[in-house]
Amino acid sequence: MTFPLSTSDSSRRSSDDFPKLMADHQPRLSAYIRSLVLDEHSTKDILQETNVTLLKKARDFEAGTSFTAWAFRVAYFEVLTFRRKKGREKLHFNDELVESIAETVERVSPDYENRLEALGQCIRELPNRQREVIERRYLRSESVQDIASDLGFKPNAASQLLHRARTNLLKCVTKQTATKPTSPTSFDT
Repeated sequence: MTFPLSTSDSSRRSSDDFPKLMADHQPRLSAYIRSLVLDEHSTKDILQETNVTLLKKARDFEAGTSFTAWAFRVAYFEVLTFRRKKGREKLHFNDELVESIAETVERVSPDYENRLEALGQCIRELPNRQREVIERRYLRSESVQDIASDLGFKPNAASQLLHRARTNLLKCVTKQTATKPTSPTSFDT
């Protein structure tokens, strides 16, 4: 069974769907945590701890409420716990900065699903060559040099094509999301 990503009830399903909710929210949770700690390895560790806590507290989740908001709050506390444990390291952010970043992410999160949906549509609307370089560079993680070689371009020409594609995507996503209202809920769209 597939649930739509762009509707506000996608994270408001019953607790019977808890494993599906967790699986669906892994990329968002990871991005949220990463925005707070800026370290890939720490992000993975904190995500694991967040998932353990979410599973332990699964009965506390109230069906019909925002899973995203609840999971983000659990992740936030896991980040704080991680920071307390790592407090002796030389470089770390103070709690006020982490709280400020968390609030900013929570504030912009309602637009995430709309932007993601718009991005998919805009990629489909790109000219074939631009769509190909975007997919190869960002979905397959190919280097610009490899793409240029395969297409018979110089690397600079492939970079320029990639730049034009990104510019077109930015314009398209901005235009599409400017016409879509954001959700009134605190996290979901």
